[in-house]
Amino acid sequence: MEVRRYESIVIFNPRLNDAQVKDEIKKVEGILTSNNAKVTGVDQWGKKELAFAFQKQKFGFCVAFNYESSNHDAPTALQSILRITDSVHKFQTHLIKEKTRKFRGNPKRLTQPRGEGEDFDFGAESFE
Repeated sequence: MEVRRYESIVIFNPRLNDAQVKDEIKKVEGILTSNNAKVTGVDQWGKKELAFAFQKQKFGFCVAFNYESSNHDAPTALQSILRITDSVHKFQTHLIKEKTRKFRGNPKRLTQPRGEGEDFDFGAESFE
């Protein structure tokens, strides 16, 4: 099986203190390792203001988990447990793809590269 990379962003309740947040992070890491996922990074963003109030809370403690797994059910297992956890406000998981397009336009239009100082023929139109 191929190894896939994932990123899960979790927003915890802002009423948690630092020790409680660290415990929640260890719980999430434990869930991932029990599902044969290798945690490659945990990035704590701290307490951030949310775009809209959720459960009458304007702030949330944000943590990003980066992990890789050949078990493609690991993100699903994590989401099912986060969904019923009281200290979690919101979460979102992304599959990180290896391929990225450098140019997002029509690739057929770039068949002939244009040089610097190239003269363009604008036709009979005037730009005054």
